[in-house]
Amino acid sequence: MIRKILCLGLLALMAMPALAEDSPGSAVDKKVGYALLDSLSTFFRDLAASGSGGYSKVDQFLQTTLVNAKKAKEQKQIDLIFYTRLARLLAMMDLFMVPDKGGILRPVIDREIRDFVKDVLGEEWRGEDGIGKVAYAFGDEIINLQMYLDNLEVKEKLWKSFEGKYAPQPKKKETVKKNP
Repeated sequence: MIRKILCLGLLALMAMPALAEDSPGSAVDKKVGYALLDSLSTFFRDLAASGSGGYSKVDQFLQTTLVNAKKAKEQKQIDLIFYTRLARLLAMMDLFMVPDKGGILRPVIDREIRDFVKDVLGEEWRGEDGIGKVAYAFGDEIINLQMYLDNLEVKEKLWKSFEGKYAPQPKKKETVKKNP
């Protein structure tokens, strides 16, 4: 039974690139991905330096960045993996910044931020922990996205190597000798 589960797992891993909308080897323009990440980092650096902005300015920037990312994905300048992770990062940033005067959304916001911090850092976050761990998770995810872009070619080579090692080998045909 364990052997069957392992075989199914290996088959699922091998089929993932074939079933994905954009395979790991899809041609992308890394410059576009780098530009999206750079604009995100620059915006928040400038916002922190100036000490002004507010939610509406942040929300507008995040919405514009998401629109640009969608266009880049549609034009195949970034792949689905990068887009999905960037969109989640933007959503978490927006959610974290949303004003919630009455506290109605607080349980939902805290749950989503807690899940995000756990996924990125592997650590627990509680609302009373403050913004330090969340900010670190945001920064770490930007770095993860940068590393993803940096290593697309390496990833493609590893997939090819993996597929070569574990792909089913064709059976050799047996020759049948005719009796005279």
